Amino acid sequence: MSDSYSYDQDVTSPLDTEDPLDLMIKDLIDYGMNTCSVSELLQMAASWLAQDLESKTAAEIQQMHTGLFSREEVH
Repeated sequence: MSDSYSYDQDVTSPLDTEDPLDLMIKDLIDYGMNTCSVSELLQMAASWLAQDLESKTAAEIQQMHTGLFSREEVH
C-alpha cells in the first residue's frame, strides 16, 4: 500500500514537518543566545524594545510612561 510519505519522513516527529530553513534559524538563534555575553544580550533587548516602542502611537507611549513613572509615593 502506498502512502504520501514515501520519502522517509518520520510523521511522528513534529520536527520533521517544520521547514528546514526555520530549523536552521532556530539553531542559529539558540547558538547566539548561548554564546553571547550578558552585555550583548542587554544590547539586543534594548534594540528590540526600541523597535517595539517605535511601532506604537504617541498616545500609547505616553500612557505607558505615565503608568510607570508618574505614580505618587504613598507613605
